[in-house]
Amino acid sequence: MNKYALTLTFILQFFCSFTFAQFELRQLTAKESTIREDLQRILQAANFPLDKIDFIRHSSEKNYANIVCDNDKFLVEIYAQDSEWSAVLYVALQQMGFLFPHPRMQISPEKISDELCGQVVEWQPVLKYRGSHLHTLHPSEWVHGFMLGKTEIANELIRWLARNQQNIFDFSLLRVDKKQLYEELKAPFDYAADMGVHAGVTFGIAFHQQNSWKLVSIVGSMFGGASKRQIDRNLNKMLDNLNVSFMSVEAGTTEFTATNYKRALKWLNQTANIAAARNVQMLNKVHISSNQTHKKYGNFNLLAQYADSTMGVMPHTVFYYSLNDTLAPMYGNRNFHHMRDFMLQERGKRMNWYYPETSYFIAMDIDIPMLHVEYLRGRADDMRFLYENGIEGQLNFTTGHELGYWLMDWTLALLNNPAYDFDPLIGIKLLGEDPTIWQKHLDFHREFMTEKQLTPIVTFANGGDEVFPKHAIHKRNLLKHLFQTKDKCKLEIRKLEEAIPHIPTTEGIQNEELKSLLDITYLRFHHALYVRKALLRDKALNLSKATYYRVQAQLLMDDIVAKYNRYPEAKIFEEHENPTAYSQGYGERAAQLFYWYREEEMVRKNKYGPLFMKPYDYLDILFSMVREAIKP
Repeated sequence: MNKYALTLTFILQFFCSFTFAQFELRQLTAKESTIREDLQRILQAANFPLDKIDFIRHSSEKNYANIVCDNDKFLVEIYAQDSEWSAVLYVALQQMGFLFPHPRMQISPEKISDELCGQVVEWQPVLKYRGSHLHTLHPSEWVHGFMLGKTEIANELIRWLARNQQNIFDFSLLRVDKKQLYEELKAPFDYAADMGVHAGVTFGIAFHQQNSWKLVSIVGSMFGGASKRQIDRNLNKMLDNLNVSFMSVEAGTTEFTATNYKRALKWLNQTANIAAARNVQMLNKVHISSNQTHKKYGNFNLLAQYADSTMGVMPHTVFYYSLNDTLAPMYGNRNFHHMRDFMLQERGKRMNWYYPETSYFIAMDIDIPMLHVEYLRGRADDMRFLYENGIEGQLNFTTGHELGYWLMDWTLALLNNPAYDFDPLIGIKLLGEDPTIWQKHLDFHREFMTEKQLTPIVTFANGGDEVFPKHAIHKRNLLKHLFQTKDKCKLEIRKLEEAIPHIPTTEGIQNEELKSLLDITYLRFHHALYVRKALLRDKALNLSKATYYRVQAQLLMDDIVAKYNRYPEAKIFEEHENPTAYSQGYGERAAQLFYWYREEEMVRKNKYGPLFMKPYDYLDILFSMVREAIKP
């Protein structure tokens, strides 16, 4: 962005600050002693003397720091607003060479450059509120960290957020013992407040999907009086026990099914008003599903536009597509422009946070695994759009940090610094990688994965794609369609054969984990090609070639699990008991290359049903929902 564009943007934002009402979370200031303890932790991890860096804090309307040198020591003189002073310190540390790409990864400088002496570090974040939604409806490190007693995982995540200038987070509450959960969450939520990070939770009013916590029973949801009483009792009890700044709520029974529109609107107003009385912000998750409409109210997902202004909104998009992409064929949509327009419509009327999805559990990326570098491009485009249009917040939906997805979430956090000019490769550059090499991969993914739509060919169908074809997760040809319609199969083969010669080399990529994940991504292109050729002719021969590429990918995957299983206590790559509706950690399917083998077996045995080889225990998920739906 050139200086003229930046100037115009600042003028527009200055004008917007007077034009639109400002919605804010309750005041939160990082505790100086807690931040000082974290600085000591960082210096110790870097093997630096504990008095190598110190800081002093002053109140100021502007946010900046002076770096003062005294012999071989550094003093960071912080001048900042109360809510941003700790972010200024961490930005200064970043300038010194301290990087935190992953909650369990610290990159430290061998020596802090003397050239920093006398420098001024400025901090004016792109967004007022920025952070992560931890998608704990699937088994992850965060399920273990926040709901299964592994508190250090939770604390590490909170430190990672603060160190990367993030100031909000939430996660999905599950149906676990409430008393025990409240006790477990007290310490990490208090720690988050001390670190200057707003904690939140998300749940449903009458949401029966995936063991999600809800306020109202399925019977109570049918009656206005009963649902009102249950909301009042259960939400107030929750607020009595949780130290949160905000909450987000689901209005439907699932993300695809609506409740009574008028009753749901009353629920939204009631929850927002109860929360507001406690100085807690309530927001409504605005899903991207396209199958719920009403003659008067329109799209059920946009119902909050009719609610009191105390109810905020979190317009949601899925996968790597950006708000402005012309093609994003997901959940029955052509693109996400209606969500973009809704966000602009509600700007200034209520709290308004963008809610993009930056790692996908359901056979689209982490399950494969597939490293979609289009996330870097899409999120950078979105961040620029939010900045230029005065949107105040973003809560990034993330499934987990393993299998390379730490790069996506870390880059998104870095993009809140306008000094990085919305560069999708800023994380790559800070890691010391050659951006010219990585740009070739971004260009390839942009051209072939998105523009020429190879994504639905090299990813895998979710069960919902077959059961609800008009509302598929991603528009695609199922294998059974390719078997039945040879012309469709030939077309996909041509697309793959066109793309494969253009796959960029991964030579020169220094990070072994990311390099291996990109190699696996490209091996899948070859695997998908021979699976499709096997549908047409020489089944045994072509499936043996597909198996060859799967075995090559499995060798890389085995090495990744051996070297980069950063959360062994959370069983990311294993089946295990947990309070979600799933028995597999989000890396388990990827570790086995389950979907690769399943696709081969579908062709080999000519069986293409959604239950073939039991991708998930759908009956268990269904009956757990039915069982839990009858009680609040």
